[in-house]
Amino acid sequence: MLRNDVHSAADPLPAHHHGRVALLGDAAHSMTPNLGQGGCQAVEDAVVLAHLAAEAATVHGGDPLPALPRYTAERLPRTTAVVRRSARVGRLACLSSRSGRLLRDAALVAADRFAPHLALRGLDGVADWRPPAHPYAAQTGTRTKEAP
Repeated sequence: MLRNDVHSAADPLPAHHHGRVALLGDAAHSMTPNLGQGGCQAVEDAVVLAHLAAEAATVHGGDPLPALPRYTAERLPRTTAVVRRSARVGRLACLSSRSGRLLRDAALVAADRFAPHLALRGLDGVADWRPPAHPYAAQTGTRTKEAP
């Protein structure tokens, strides 16, 4: 039998930065693998931090430091919500009581058979993230294409 422990932070950090250091990915918000969002959230962190740092460097004479509090303000609510949702899915997947598992399995079969779109609603707020607008789009007249 193979056993792999899963570790995640029980409580979110108060910030994704401290001084001149920014935390991204699992360093900022470790999570259970139940939503497959660990790597996705790290990429989102990187995109947002790069966007805010470039913007701050332009406005503040090359200094990206003012971007760090904005990075925390923008990412902390989302990453906290994804961490908590992933933990809830994990608890549901690992129910220990037989009756709980039977009820869960019956609900999944019924949802799949009669309303498959409802199962996907659980990903609302997770899979619908959009990156920030490119900081130079307004200056160059280019626009980012919106997804349908």
